[in-house]
Amino acid sequence: MLRIAFTGPHGTGKTTLIKAIAPQLVSVGRVTICREAPRLIIEKLGDSEFFRRENNKPSRQALIFLEHLMEERRAESNVDVVISDRTLVDHLAYTLSLFPETANSPEVKIYENLAFESLTTYDAIFQLPIEFFPEDDGVRESDTLFQRQIDDKITSLYSKSKTIPVVIRGSVNERANQVIAYLKENDLV
Repeated sequence: MLRIAFTGPHGTGKTTLIKAIAPQLVSVGRVTICREAPRLIIEKLGDSEFFRRENNKPSRQALIFLEHLMEERRAESNVDVVISDRTLVDHLAYTLSLFPETANSPEVKIYENLAFESLTTYDAIFQLPIEFFPEDDGVRESDTLFQRQIDDKITSLYSKSKTIPVVIRGSVNERANQVIAYLKENDLV
């Protein structure tokens, strides 16, 4: 089974890119997309404000970790390609940025170990840097300073984990071409 993930702050085009490349991977076999955990939770609750900064709390961030893990496990059954919209490192970056006082807590240390260990389960991780302004869609915030803070935290966590994601830039088509080329060059498809 091929497992790939996309990482980066909100509003960088991860979901759009995933929708563009998934049809191109059908030749490999059955493709499943692991959707972004916060959106799944919001849909289940019917509350688009649930993870807004003013409403969020560490326990809600823990729900994201659990939902992400469950979404990936559900996706793995009876498929050939799993594409994850985010990694646990992304979620850890949000937790640390939103709740810096938890950084040295035993719970966050466990999350960090789990997040770093989970990176080894992917055949490729693609990082999307900030190239345009995020749009507030009721879930994603448009605060560019917050977006930059998350981007910096994600990059720092990957460095700490000694995992180097493949950085891709450009339009949706350019990014999709880079992803497919990388997968082919590395004999993953």
